[in-house]
Amino acid sequence: MRPTFFSIGPVAVDSYYVLWGVALCIMVLWTRRRAERIYGISFNNASDILIWVIAGVAVGAVLGGYLDHWTRYVESPIRILYFWESGLSSGPGFIGGGLAGLYKIRKLSVSVNSFAESASIPCASMLFVGRWGCFLNGCCQGISTDSSYGVRFPSNPSVRVFPSQLYESFASLIIAVILIFMERYLTRKYGNASRGAILWPAFCIMYGLYRFVFDFLRAGDRIFGLRVGQYAGLGALIIGVFWLFWSLNRMVRVSSAVHDGKSV
Repeated sequence: MRPTFFSIGPVAVDSYYVLWGVALCIMVLWTRRRAERIYGISFNNASDILIWVIAGVAVGAVLGGYLDHWTRYVESPIRILYFWESGLSSGPGFIGGGLAGLYKIRKLSVSVNSFAESASIPCASMLFVGRWGCFLNGCCQGISTDSSYGVRFPSNPSVRVFPSQLYESFASLIIAVILIFMERYLTRKYGNASRGAILWPAFCIMYGLYRFVFDFLRAGDRIFGLRVGQYAGLGALIIGVFWLFWSLNRMVRVSSAVHDGKSV
């Protein structure tokens, strides 16, 4: 592993922050480009929404970091003030970003479906890149294992653990590829403006499933037997199922109305 990506004199640049910074830039720039060119959202509106999303992600990720290590703060409550120790948690970060983005979307009267679709593939790609930062840094480690699939991190070389960061990274890559093919099919068949959100609910469902499953292999504090990321994953899964059902039902109604020569 390589916690320090490179050094500039006495200043060490962490792999974690470099790769997550790159991942966030990919998500922001790609989402804005897709929102403007594919889904008809203005450059200014997309930029304003993304600013709120980033702020929400930051707040949610830090709060999630507290919950991920809640026993540390039960033992020493004063450490709650040491926000730089909390770490970051992607699941609560997504929730925070989603809520902040939804607020701004409603304020600007932008289509929730269109913005969500534009963010789906970039978000999966962000996780693919960002999780490599976790792996190089040695954080977000899996539970110990005797399996040959285990790896040894420099922080504790005597113990072999599941490389849960890589599992999540490759799962995110698979999700991104699936969404790309889904978008191509849906665009040919329905276009982009006339359909509801399909890609984002599908992302929520697949993300929620892999977080719930893979977090059983993650080390760390648990609440009622589950990690914070698993609760966030279950929330994403439930929202995705209902959102997808609503979108598909709407598409059926629109298709029937077009066939009958009516408007909806």
